[in-house]
Amino acid sequence: MDREKIVKSIACCGLVCDLCHLAGECDGCRNTASKCGTHSEQWGGCLHRRCCAEKKLDGCWECMEFPCGREMFDTDTHDVKIAACVRCIREDGKDRFIACVVENENHGIRYGFRKDYDALGSDEAVLKLLRTGRKS
Repeated sequence: MDREKIVKSIACCGLVCDLCHLAGECDGCRNTASKCGTHSEQWGGCLHRRCCAEKKLDGCWECMEFPCGREMFDTDTHDVKIAACVRCIREDGKDRFIACVVENENHGIRYGFRKDYDALGSDEAVLKLLRTGRKS
């Protein structure tokens, strides 16, 4: 896995486009040929991408309002994994976050849609799995 390429693929919301189930047919949310559903102009484009562009932020991890509770951070409609990934980036940096993800991938802990970081119930549980490779 090319860590530098993966780091560059981190979306504004904290998802890792290069590890997405659509990665083979999509060039990531920061590009024009994105296949991400939230990127669709039909839905007005991605709230997080638009918000970060307006605030001149690299991602939500730089925002003073994080977690805003909107879109990807609305835990009624999205798993806590997304907010936990942003929190990890904020606390540890993008390089360390990706190092943890890649190391865990090498040990069979899968990142992505309906994979090992989903449905853990809390930010703390996701962060523990990310940072240690062990579930609570």
